[in-house]
Amino acid sequence: MIISKFIGKACIVPELEARTKAAAVRELTHLLFDKKKIPDIEVALDQIVAREATESTGIGHGIAVPHARIPGMKALACAVGRVSTGIDFMSVDRAPVHLVFLICYPPSHQTTYLNFVATVARLLSDKVHFKAILGAADADSMFAVIEEVAETFDNHQEKKISGVKLDPNLKEVKDGHADMLLLARLQLHMEMLAAAKSGKKRIEERIESIRALVDPRVLRHYDKLQKGRAPALVAVEGDTCQGCFIRLPSKFVQEVRRDTAHIHTCINCSRYIYVV
Repeated sequence: MIISKFIGKACIVPELEARTKAAAVRELTHLLFDKKKIPDIEVALDQIVAREATESTGIGHGIAVPHARIPGMKALACAVGRVSTGIDFMSVDRAPVHLVFLICYPPSHQTTYLNFVATVARLLSDKVHFKAILGAADADSMFAVIEEVAETFDNHQEKKISGVKLDPNLKEVKDGHADMLLLARLQLHMEMLAAAKSGKKRIEERIESIRALVDPRVLRHYDKLQKGRAPALVAVEGDTCQGCFIRLPSKFVQEVRRDTAHIHTCINCSRYIYVV
């Protein structure tokens, strides 16, 4: 995913006035509302604050990703704020946050949101990228850096997954629908494991139980995709694969929607797909 497609230059603040977590959330939410990216500021603030009260979205490495699902939106929108001196976001690594990516998205675009956050985390875990954004002179420069590193990162990741070829034996799987449900459960539990602070052993046991039920051919392809570029199972929204963000032929999407008995993969990136 190229994250710069969801960030406008007008939604970048080179130096936030805020010096607290709550103030940073308010400032960026108001910016999205002022730029007509979200329909209701009160709903957005309520959702974001409620999420932060449950668990901080400071994901470490100087980054925070406060977010909310907002009814009435048509696409994900992100505002970026920089705090040179850093603010306390109660991050998982307890380090101050210097870059805040505030994200609002439609309830139906959960997969897009997950891919966006995962890409931000992977992209900015690279200290060179992180420092380049921190060192940019202004909003235009920050956007230019984000755009450049996002495209470079995306091309690099797509090269990895382009080597994952579709196993022709997958077409011989008799009960693809059951395996797709198992893959969805497997992917959910893997995400739970990555986020868990306790109870990891129990989640790992569940993962092994699910893996044992999946057809070996299906599982092999899933594992290759996970190593190349997770997630291995993605939705198709509006004829667009939410893994590679390539628009698929409508006829093919309609076929996938009708044929629920078999497993289907994206004709571009080979990820497992389901139509929403």
